[in-house]
Amino acid sequence: MKAVMMQRDEAIKMQEWQEIKEWGKFSMGKMYRILQTYGSKVEWRNLQYNNNAKPRSKFMFWMACHERLATKDRLCKFGFVKDTKCGFCVKDESVNHLFFECESLKKVWKEVLAWIQINHSPGDWNDERNWLVQNTKGKGSCAAIIKMAATETIYALWKYRNARILGDDIDIDKVRKDIIDTLVYKGWENKKLRNHIAILMLED
Repeated sequence: MKAVMMQRDEAIKMQEWQEIKEWGKFSMGKMYRILQTYGSKVEWRNLQYNNNAKPRSKFMFWMACHERLATKDRLCKFGFVKDTKCGFCVKDESVNHLFFECESLKKVWKEVLAWIQINHSPGDWNDERNWLVQNTKGKGSCAAIIKMAATETIYALWKYRNARILGDDIDIDKVRKDIIDTLVYKGWENKKLRNHIAILMLED
């Protein structure tokens, strides 16, 4: 079945490229739409769309979703390090552990969720990613803020983790505060989110 589907996809690609050759004039728009059809679609792709987080945060979130961050368990597999111990506890560092199992960092995500008035108890990485997908559907302000909050939190915790490894002593309460400040600033830039952000600030 898989082989049949691959043959079908190849046939579609050949047909599309044949159509490109027959264009009288090159169109970047048409080319972009064709290229968008290539590659497998992942269920969390919508977490990247209409995300008001900072570009660098979105990139780091994309890396986390692909499980491509340079966590110690991955570095160990490639022979770069031997010690896989988390910098905040005694367990092995992985994407799953770092963001949603390690009690020191999990606390930050729970506090950010509480600030945006979302009652949710974080699970492991796969469960959390599925929860985000389910709760960020549509174009409502609540969905947009959850998406932005998750993205900025992953980025801030990754920066905090790196600073800890390098020996920098940063107060974790400041990390939480910086995340919330970023949500306020980036959310305020979007006129559709201002009312929601204003309510959160008033009830803080």
